[in-house]
Amino acid sequence: MNPPESENHLLPPTVKYIAESTNLADMDMFLVGGVLRDSILGTTNPDIDIAVIGSSLDMAKKIAQTTNSKWFPLDMERDIYRVVSGNYKSNIQIDIASVQNNISIDVSRRDFTINTLALNLKNVDTSKPTPEFKLSDIIDNHGGVKDLQSGFLKMTNCKVFREDPLRILRAVRLKAQYNFEIDKDTETQIKKNSALLTKVSQERIREEFLKLLSMNNTVCNLKKMDELKILTTIIPELESARKTTQNSKHYWNVLEHMIQTAGQIEYIVTGKQNNLGSFPKFLDNHIRINKFQKDYFNEIYSDGCSRLTLLKLSSLLHDIGKPDTKSVEPDGKVRFLNHAKSGGEIAHSILKRLKFSNSGIELVRNQIENHLRPSQISNPGQEPTPKAIRKYYQDTSNSSLDILYLNMADYIATKGPNLGRREWSDHSNQIDLIMDNEYSYKRAIKRDRLLSGHDIMVGLRLEPGPLIGILIEKVEEAYLDGVVENKKEALALIRHLLDSGEYIA
Repeated sequence: MNPPESENHLLPPTVKYIAESTNLADMDMFLVGGVLRDSILGTTNPDIDIAVIGSSLDMAKKIAQTTNSKWFPLDMERDIYRVVSGNYKSNIQIDIASVQNNISIDVSRRDFTINTLALNLKNVDTSKPTPEFKLSDIIDNHGGVKDLQSGFLKMTNCKVFREDPLRILRAVRLKAQYNFEIDKDTETQIKKNSALLTKVSQERIREEFLKLLSMNNTVCNLKKMDELKILTTIIPELESARKTTQNSKHYWNVLEHMIQTAGQIEYIVTGKQNNLGSFPKFLDNHIRINKFQKDYFNEIYSDGCSRLTLLKLSSLLHDIGKPDTKSVEPDGKVRFLNHAKSGGEIAHSILKRLKFSNSGIELVRNQIENHLRPSQISNPGQEPTPKAIRKYYQDTSNSSLDILYLNMADYIATKGPNLGRREWSDHSNQIDLIMDNEYSYKRAIKRDRLLSGHDIMVGLRLEPGPLIGILIEKVEEAYLDGVVENKKEALALIRHLLDSGEYIA
């Protein structure tokens, strides 16, 4: 990402409101960090960091009062407060910290040079509807502007990762976000200190990792994490997957296969083909995704992230059970019996450790345990029956659509460049058939039942009891299978069942 070649740069409207509602003559206030970085790059960052020479608490209270917002302590030890509100045009999130010495010393403690920029609010031009500043007014003692213009992510000093090891993961996230290169000295220090991530709280790791997964270029990002010894540090269970080879139909080992599957999820849902390697060009001829499905995957589900992000996570872990279930038959055949079930249990343990919400854990577990179902729903060369499709939707509940896309991505990433046109066409057509039946299934289960218990007892002169409920369910199955279509046929079916002696009234 290259910044616009301009001396003047725009800031979020909230900055204008802050400047106009506070007495800048009484106190020096500085914009710092991300809001300046993103403004120089020509993007918008609604989160604003302010450094104050004086009391950050007093300033937080004042900004909260004038913006009709709320304030609360974010880090009392470091005297940092947050102001939040959803009432002023867009959500306000302002973090206010006290400057301990002077602004130059204060920003030098930050992680990367591109985050060491500062700007006195007195130098912000608020005379226009959108506030702006001149690049020449930026306080830049570490060459942050130059690194922004060159596209380099560079640490401020060799101690930054020891001071806060989460910066190791943040480095990859910033690289992905801005398509920057990490300079060699910074990479060296990341590799040297990657083990320190084990000392970081699991909640902080989860949040940063999910931010990274939400970005494009998933394959590239995950491989960079692996190259820098980050991926297996935060998820050590993946190391055994690297060493696990597969049968001949698989192009990659288990770890590489899972990374490629996550990349294929991104490609299928978003249409972005970055860094996917030499996959066949005919793939997009048999991938269907409409606006409804895109909206569905963009839906925020849990842990502050979308279904798509969680599906990428499921993809990265979907074969995590293979190392523990691998066996080699006497004829040399490699098998991974029950690896999906085992993988679901391992993923549950991983996500529990990373402090995911119960809803997020169960969603990922469900997707992993059922990722093979669409491929196993019928015999090879045969279309799945309505009954089999119905059972699929019943068993997979709120992950039905997600699993269909995971199955497609898994299938593509199995043979990789060796995937044949005909086999991909046959597989994707089966997925389409299952997908097409979703609406019919949901419509069927929402309709009124063909027969009530009262209908059965009156029509067939039966007494109340458990048998009535069993017969109602048999009628519903018969209706969904197309065996009966109306009340008369349903009663006839029950009469036949009773006469056959299969059920005793």
